[in-house]
Amino acid sequence: MTPKKRLILTDNPVELMDVDLLEAQKKFFREFIENGFEELFDEINPIEDYTGSNWALSFEDVNWEEAKLGFREAHNLGLTHDAPVFVTVKLVNKRTGEIKKQKIFLCDMPLMSNRASFMVNGNERVVVFQIIRSEGVLFSEAKASSPAKKIYSVKLMPNRGKWYEFEMNKYGVMSVKLLEKRPRILLTTLLRAMGYGTDEELKKVLGDADTGEIKYLENTLRKDPTSSTEEALIEIYRKLRPEDSITLENARAFLDNMFFNKRRFYLGKIGRYKLNQKLGNTEDITMEDYLLKKKDIVELVKALIQLNNGSRMPDDIDSLGNRRVRGINEIVGEKIRVGMLIMEKNIRDRMSTYSTDEKVTPAMLVNTKPVIAAINQFFGSSALMRYMDQENILSELEVKRKVTAGGPRGLTKERATFSVRDVHDSHYGRLCPVTTPEGPSVGMVNQLAVYSKINDFGFLESPYFKVVKEFDVKNDKVSDFKGRMLRETVKNVGKAGEEVTTKVVDAAKKAGLDLIPLVPFVSNEIEYIDSDTEAEFRIAPHNVKRDDNNNIIDVQTYIRHNKEYRTAGILDIDYIDISPSQIAGLGLALIPFAGNDDPNRTFYGAKTQNQAVPLVMNQAPIVGTGFEKAAAKASGRTVFAEEDGVVLEADSARVLVEYGSGKDKKRQEYEVEKFVRTNQNTSFSQRTVVLPGEKVSKGDILIDGPCTDQGELALGVNLRAAYMVWDGYNYEDGIVINENLVKNDALTSIHIHEYTQEVRETKLGNELITSDIPGVGEKALRNLDEQGVVRIGANVDSNDILVGIIAPKGETELTAEEKLLRAIFGEYARDVRDNSLRMPYGEEGVVVGVQVLERSKGAKLNPGVLKQVKVWVARTHKITVGDKLTGYHGEKGLIAKIVPEEDMPYTSDGQPVDIILGPASMIRRMNLGQLIETHIGALAHKLGVKVEVQPFAGYKLDKLIDEAKKAGIDYEEKVDLFDGRTGEKFDQKVVVGHKYVLKLDHLADHKVHARSTGPYTLVTQQPLRGKAQMGGQRLGEMEVWALQAHAVPHLLHEMLTIKSDDVVGRAAAYKAIISGQPIKSPNVPESFNVLDKELAGLGIKMDKIDAEYDFEKADMALEEIVDSVGNEPTTSE
Repeated sequence: MTPKKRLILTDNPVELMDVDLLEAQKKFFREFIENGFEELFDEINPIEDYTGSNWALSFEDVNWEEAKLGFREAHNLGLTHDAPVFVTVKLVNKRTGEIKKQKIFLCDMPLMSNRASFMVNGNERVVVFQIIRSEGVLFSEAKASSPAKKIYSVKLMPNRGKWYEFEMNKYGVMSVKLLEKRPRILLTTLLRAMGYGTDEELKKVLGDADTGEIKYLENTLRKDPTSSTEEALIEIYRKLRPEDSITLENARAFLDNMFFNKRRFYLGKIGRYKLNQKLGNTEDITMEDYLLKKKDIVELVKALIQLNNGSRMPDDIDSLGNRRVRGINEIVGEKIRVGMLIMEKNIRDRMSTYSTDEKVTPAMLVNTKPVIAAINQFFGSSALMRYMDQENILSELEVKRKVTAGGPRGLTKERATFSVRDVHDSHYGRLCPVTTPEGPSVGMVNQLAVYSKINDFGFLESPYFKVVKEFDVKNDKVSDFKGRMLRETVKNVGKAGEEVTTKVVDAAKKAGLDLIPLVPFVSNEIEYIDSDTEAEFRIAPHNVKRDDNNNIIDVQTYIRHNKEYRTAGILDIDYIDISPSQIAGLGLALIPFAGNDDPNRTFYGAKTQNQAVPLVMNQAPIVGTGFEKAAAKASGRTVFAEEDGVVLEADSARVLVEYGSGKDKKRQEYEVEKFVRTNQNTSFSQRTVVLPGEKVSKGDILIDGPCTDQGELALGVNLRAAYMVWDGYNYEDGIVINENLVKNDALTSIHIHEYTQEVRETKLGNELITSDIPGVGEKALRNLDEQGVVRIGANVDSNDILVGIIAPKGETELTAEEKLLRAIFGEYARDVRDNSLRMPYGEEGVVVGVQVLERSKGAKLNPGVLKQVKVWVARTHKITVGDKLTGYHGEKGLIAKIVPEEDMPYTSDGQPVDIILGPASMIRRMNLGQLIETHIGALAHKLGVKVEVQPFAGYKLDKLIDEAKKAGIDYEEKVDLFDGRTGEKFDQKVVVGHKYVLKLDHLADHKVHARSTGPYTLVTQQPLRGKAQMGGQRLGEMEVWALQAHAVPHLLHEMLTIKSDDVVGRAAAYKAIISGQPIKSPNVPESFNVLDKELAGLGIKMDKIDAEYDFEKADMALEEIVDSVGNEPTTSE
């Protein structure tokens, strides 16, 4: 089925660029599969024994085999979707030259699904991106800097190894700290040790940089006690290793290990790239360059001098040019590397136990358990491996596009400063400025912008259209410049405004011209640019006025250049934004008219979309932004036709399509998933949208996914809304809805809960699944089948049996009668315990799935478990009072009243409204976008079309009004409404239109809770809190004030004692109630006793005062004590 196109209302209509929202996740895992293990093995190959003369072992080819279980199968069985990885190992006997090769099992590696998620132990998980400080070099202000005198430092940051900071002190002396708790080393001493031994050599390599007023090189040389390479090496070693024997060989080896050993200091690909970029080195990078070189140290010292004499600018440490993103290839690779280093050490240890005369195979030396343990640890407990939020398909996408600054090698919430968390200008088009958590993680967790891309080095890039201003006579083709005009008159070539033709180009060639000036136009050429490079270009916003041929009409426009906004002529423009919503993350990009909302409301609008529950009858929004299709496609739950073909069969369970024609015909079957339980207990169901015999084209929708409608994201429904006051029921955040929404299931959702029971071996015998449970009536067993498991489709209520299980009890000596019964009835006469799985208190629903796993049939179960039974129960939640609704603009509220359809306000055509919203909150919250959405939604609904308005794009209502006039439809901003109860017209006209409404997972049914008795805390003996613990409702300090104000002392006394922590009193009260006796007076509550003990611990004795207490006697005793203390002589020190 091909969905209808939306009517675009933006000023500069542009087709949304086809973007794969999960491409970055898939790309990083693809890179790991192709090169991940190979690169790690290259680092440790070859592994030699400690002598280096007996054995050499190398890891060669890595082979990935087919996955043992499918993704859905692993989910159902509670296992991991992974593939075995084997590696070919070569062992060389250096004494005999004998070579042995063997294929060895390396690990089971979890595989990424087409939805960019992993199935680990039956749970769907996802690896989030991590943003860290980039390797390379950073020019920044030093800690010793002051407002009076700025001092700068150069920080060298490798991929692996210690960070070194080259610093300048206030006297102009350059130094570096190589080891903690050791003296600093002068940079001239370090350079001498690296081969620049004399003062003349140092001045030769550094002199051209040291041209400022302060001579930093001369200042440092005056402090340098050395004068040759040998002296410098000895000086460094003496300062850093004073306890070791000082020899020239040791000193040289020490320095080489510190800077030029791959294991100790490794720049890596990205470190070398950034180092070359900062130092202006344009040479091609090879793997040999991944190590530091002596000339790099020289260049860094020159950079330090230039920074401090003002000829080089410092870096912005918070810019995305100095922060990069790590994907799963690096994150999991780093963890596996630790395992491989342990494995390498174990191999060396084993090599030393075998002589070269023995027959040794690679399998005898290699133990891959450390690698397996590292992988299991990462996928089981890493801070970057998240339990996937599956409230709806958008929340799934959002967690896969998260970028966090925390985790290994990242920041902690305590250390992250305000500048790290704040929005930065380099985030433009790369990170969403709105979507971030509230609380301690604010600014540390961000979302990728919709069009942003992560390049091969991990830096975020944003796409732009290139602006062309000239025709290259030698390289450009005339056919590509149709409709382009000369910007000015060119002698013997053409006049200003003349179109570029072959004739014009030939004339330019004859005139010897290389370039022809053109009226600037926006090409279709897209370039991705990182934040460092972007600063060099002049970039205009997307709303620059253009004609039909994309020639720029504006004379001047705003541009971004070098972190500044200013006005410029069109000839200065290099690029323009690809889209008005380029800055937005996915959640923000789905909000129409986001630019008309206060940013705080936009933040809530983007955030609450992730909390929307999938509805039974989802609808795509009438007023959308165009990103709904991209979101639905990226979810991986909507099925599209792969090629042109014909639907052979289509029902609620599967779709069979025949693609191609003639000999190339092939059939493809697609399974339709129903009632899939998610991590958040919501229900994901697909539905078939094609019919048998229907012809489909490539890209047409075959199966709609959950939360989608005709291939578009559909988190809610379109409702007819009125903005008015209705008897105070919609005061503040109250919402009034039509009862018709309940009847028609417009806002009904399904939630699925999973209940698991294990059948175990016990010391007294095995547990048994059965429908024959002693002491249980027929009514309780009505839903069980012959095996004792509940039937699919059964309606179950609280305490109903889902799985009947009995376990043997411990037996005493049998009587004669019991022996007779056992002889007649066998095992059925045994005394057993009922261990059945029952529906929890307060729950109900319909059984939608049952799974029985048996160890005897090959299922992998925990030790001592014979069988495992899972039952999935679906519960339908109709909309009710107390449920939470919201729109796209942060206008959330609770349902205060559900009104019969006949009592709702209606328009002159007799149609009642669906929902009544309070208009006052709009003014306070400043989210006028919802009002524009309602107006446009009303007109679009009458026309029977859906419209598209990108956020921040501006809109033209004239298009819609013109269409309405053609259709003979009148447009009114406000209409007359009539009271459904009286039939009278309201005094004022009211805004009525269609707006998009979401139902959030804050359901009244989930929050309703009552407690009669339940658990108590051990110390205070007060009831626990929370529904999950069967806790009570806290009567806090303010509630006590309220009861005092209403003069109800006896009620208050009761609540603070027997209903709380009067242990003796509440037990006596319970006994009195069940025996029909009067309740006695309460005792002292336990919290008072706790206070008494705490005061005793501070040395304060507290007496309890009763009715017979002698107050006068106590006052006299207190006065005597005060007098005796006051009459004591005082002493001074």
